Amino acid sequence: MSDRAHAEEDSIALVRRIQSGDASAWDRLYLRYRDRLLLSIRCRLGAGLRARLASEDILHSVFRDALSDVHRFEPRDPGSFHRYLHVCVLNKIRDKADYYGAERRRGEVPLSPSLIARLPNPGDAEPRYADTERFEQLERALARLPEDTREVIVLRLVEELSNQEAASAIGKSPEAASKLYNRGLARLAVLLRPGAP
Repeated sequence: MSDRAHAEEDSIALVRRIQSGDASAWDRLYLRYRDRLLLSIRCRLGAGLRARLASEDILHSVFRDALSDVHRFEPRDPGSFHRYLHVCVLNKIRDKADYYGAERRRGEVPLSPSLIARLPNPGDAEPRYADTERFEQLERALARLPEDTREVIVLRLVEELSNQEAASAIGKSPEAASKLYNRGLARLAVLLRPGAP
């Protein structure tokens, strides 16, 4: 069994312990997913939302929601809890974008996109990853990739979707998504080398 399969099996065991009332299992589950979810959040927030929201606040909100709903979670297959958390992230970001978009349409947030881009970013002090060196370096390298390449890498590498699922999510054929992913990984490897430009 692969390391990923062992980790997911252990995650399901931790979920079951939480469901049976073992609060200490929540800490282990939180630490297991924290950095990956934070990276996913930071890669998905646009400049407008990053000017208004701290990535870490979204992370904590996602975990708070997941904890309150964990009693209803039923693992269906390997990776189901991981996917569940990433869906929670996407829904939270979508809700925040809808909320701020509605405020802006009502005139409660009279900020143009260009003004939003010039506001100081409260997330500049972020991220506060547990594995700071590795995840900060990965985030910087991902930011240098074209948007479609970054998206397919986040979907496949961070959110652990299959090539077929990632292709569907980005509206490309599986072959095109695979090529984009492989080229992106090659570029990412260059960007992550010590002393890379």
